[in-house]
Amino acid sequence: MNITLDLSKSQLSKLRNGHGIRIGPAMFGKGVEMIIDPMTYNNMVKKLERGKAAVISMSGGEREQNKMEGTGLFAGAGKKSGKISRINKARKWRDFSDETLRKGIDTGRYGYEQFKDATNPVRLGLKKIFGGELDGDEDEIEGEGFFDDIKKGYNRKI
Repeated sequence: MNITLDLSKSQLSKLRNGHGIRIGPAMFGKGVEMIIDPMTYNNMVKKLERGKAAVISMSGGEREQNKMEGTGLFAGAGKKSGKISRINKARKWRDFSDETLRKGIDTGRYGYEQFKDATNPVRLGLKKIFGGELDGDEDEIEGEGFFDDIKKGYNRKI
């Protein structure tokens, strides 16, 4: 028999796990559709017609039938079933720590480069001579490549 009941998430979870739940007359007729045994249905309807609450539970066969038919009883089940996979949790922490480590290394590298720029007397002297920022890479300034270009400029024959 197909019935429709207005159930909370915890009641749905209890039914999926084979526990009994209490159904009141106001819950009948709207909400989640499910398949139950005709005998359970008849007993439940008798109590609900008298205005009383009924306690129902599902057998293993009823639960399997609901799974196969794809009713709303098992729609909320899955990854949100309350169980936490330790492997997935470990992977998340691994990815988080790897990203954090890489950000820390990048920050350290940036700080070291700023320190080198601030304490390099050759670069500070060249800034004063040329009056501001220098274009080019730091390796070109410290190495001979930068000064070779200056020497070539002076050695031109006019």
